[in-house]
Amino acid sequence: MSSISWWSDSPPWVRVIPDDSLVPASEALPPSGAIFSARMQGREMANIDGVFTQFYEHLRLPDYFGWNWEALRDCLCDLHWVSATQYLLIVDDAEDILHESSEDRVTFLEVMQKSTKFWAEKPSFPEKTGITLRVVLLCAPERYAGLSREVSEAQKEYGS
Repeated sequence: MSSISWWSDSPPWVRVIPDDSLVPASEALPPSGAIFSARMQGREMANIDGVFTQFYEHLRLPDYFGWNWEALRDCLCDLHWVSATQYLLIVDDAEDILHESSEDRVTFLEVMQKSTKFWAEKPSFPEKTGITLRVVLLCAPERYAGLSREVSEAQKEYGS
């Protein structure tokens, strides 16, 4: 595992962490500012509807959320409905996310990569400068290598 702060402007912006890991506080703590965290359950994300439901409920997505991948990415690249400068999305049991559909799982990782990269490049929007979005995927230690490989492939594919 890397010792780079989760909140640095350098990739990776989506991290896989074994759920029995001891992470130094200096890596995990966000910089000063308002933080919003959403802790979701990978076991509840076995299918696409489960993924969208977890994000809708835990990230408090707006009522106009379209319940599709493009709508999820649009919302993650907006975040206007939550007043914060640091956003941390945590998924427990991440190895269970869309475990029956490798195609949908790749799409999920693509959306996470593109959304975190969007904010890492610091777009200049009124009242939305300096925003940081990070995703932490917690998994069983024995699933760490496989999930890390999937995330690394998505990072290479989608430019982080």
